[in-house]
Amino acid sequence: MTIKVLILDDEYERALGWQGILSGYIDGDVTVFTREQVSKFISDLHATRLKSRGGEYAEVPTISEYDLLIIDYDLLGLETENAAAWSTGAEVAYAARLMCPIGPIVVVNQFGTSAFDLTLKRTIASYADLDVGSTQITARGLWSTDGFTNFRPWSWPNLNVEANRFKSMYELIKENLDESVINFLAFDLEDFEAPNFLSHEMAGLLGIKQGSEISFRELAKKVSGLSVYNILEKDQAIVDSMPDEQLARLATCIVWRWLEKVVLPSQLVIIDLPHLASRFPWVLSNSSDVNAWVELSTLETPAGLVEGLAECLYDHQELFSRPVYWLEKVRRKFPMPVDFEISNVPDLVFCEDSSRFVARNDAVSFPSDLAGFDNERWVENNLKCEGKDVNYEPQSYLLM
Repeated sequence: MTIKVLILDDEYERALGWQGILSGYIDGDVTVFTREQVSKFISDLHATRLKSRGGEYAEVPTISEYDLLIIDYDLLGLETENAAAWSTGAEVAYAARLMCPIGPIVVVNQFGTSAFDLTLKRTIASYADLDVGSTQITARGLWSTDGFTNFRPWSWPNLNVEANRFKSMYELIKENLDESVINFLAFDLEDFEAPNFLSHEMAGLLGIKQGSEISFRELAKKVSGLSVYNILEKDQAIVDSMPDEQLARLATCIVWRWLEKVVLPSQLVIIDLPHLASRFPWVLSNSSDVNAWVELSTLETPAGLVEGLAECLYDHQELFSRPVYWLEKVRRKFPMPVDFEISNVPDLVFCEDSSRFVARNDAVSFPSDLAGFDNERWVENNLKCEGKDVNYEPQSYLLM
């Protein structure tokens, strides 16, 4: 399906450069607003948001035709007599999520022009659905599913398909707006022995406690103070008066970022294929073949998996940007075969900064700040993005 991308930036010529590159990557159109258009949109956005605080919701339709929004974080170059000049891209992303019928929102340069976060959780509280640098926004790996080269963080989705996946998530949650979040997502907060048990720590980041039956509707209306998304107190009246369609978009955004930024990265209850194979190499039909590991560097389901593994897939795959499995179901269904020889498995590690397996000696381990007992991850380190150096932060994590 084609997509329509909109870029908001105070540096019009730079944005036109992005437009030219991205137009060669995507199946669709890329539009760049002029500075005057950006200023007017932001002013209308804030004015409508302020008015809606009175309890009567009003949508800002200016960008409703677009599927994916890219916003520069630093917008100080806009017209200074316009109040919009004092908005950051993060603030615009927050207001747009409340007031506009928009899909994924990407903020550029909130955390540097080309950085890799070694904590793997720095952007959890960001109002952007994805944060990248200005060097990274035009990286081909950000707009593709496989064929990754050089710097390409595993946490990146394929932005070419994210807009349409957001629509699928949105339709799913809209149809189940009054269903229990935890029950619908098929997690268990009570039984420690259940294969779908979710820790109270992770559920707590979504504001859900043990025994809670919070619905998607209630989740969207009570997100003040959440780690993954925080609605300002003055904007609560806006959320309370939102029509179901917009409330479902907000709920989708909250649940999506919680699953992708909190639950999946920990690899404790649900797990993606590279990390799954690292723990249980026998899920590969030919785990001794280096090519079998190379084929895992994709956001699609590769060939070469053992028969029956699909039975362990997570229930709602549209909620993730890559194939995701129930860890404990895999553990129970696929114990190590009695004739399996670990010594025949290549000594490879999966690198979070390049989305591929490399020889252990060619990688560097780091602790990360992810939840759980096993938070060690690997990077190739010293990679380049679009020919420029990447800043690995904090550097101290590479010395531990």
